Amino acid sequence: MSEFTVTVLRFALFALLWLFVFLIAGVLRQDLFGPRVARNRRDRRRGRAAAEAPAAAAHGAAQPQQQSAFSSSPTLVVTSGRQSGFSLLMSAGQLTIGRADDSGFVIEDDFASSHHARIYPQAGAWVVEDAGSTNGTYVGSTRLTQPTRIEPGMPITIGHTTMELRA
Repeated sequence: MSEFTVTVLRFALFALLWLFVFLIAGVLRQDLFGPRVARNRRDRRRGRAAAEAPAAAAHGAAQPQQQSAFSSSPTLVVTSGRQSGFSLLMSAGQLTIGRADDSGFVIEDDFASSHHARIYPQAGAWVVEDAGSTNGTYVGSTRLTQPTRIEPGMPITIGHTTMELRA
């Protein structure tokens, strides 16, 4: 091989190594700090206002509302994650949570499954159940293996999103 060919191959290998380093840094950044937040309003509303309200109305599960201290039904409030501050008034039926458009609450989280979990009333209490998700559903720091009764204030974690039921 000529000296020129060896030099070109060295630079190509050097460039590939740096590309690999930057890819690893990007993956580590996303794992440590979560996905990037949309910077313009249209991206923030896409999926939240457009997909959640019709999906919830079609299933009769829950209607997006601001949290009210006077509501007789509990409210599911997102406390951390991309949709932090968002709340849903729970109805008498079940609420499905996932990334799919047919979920009652469409969650914007890359670590959530299409149909991740469901919350439903049972014997006068609210119960959360994992729907066979890949990354699991957590109540507090415990991964769910069976339907679990939840009380107001207990953190429910799906991916990078944490929510709680408030009375």
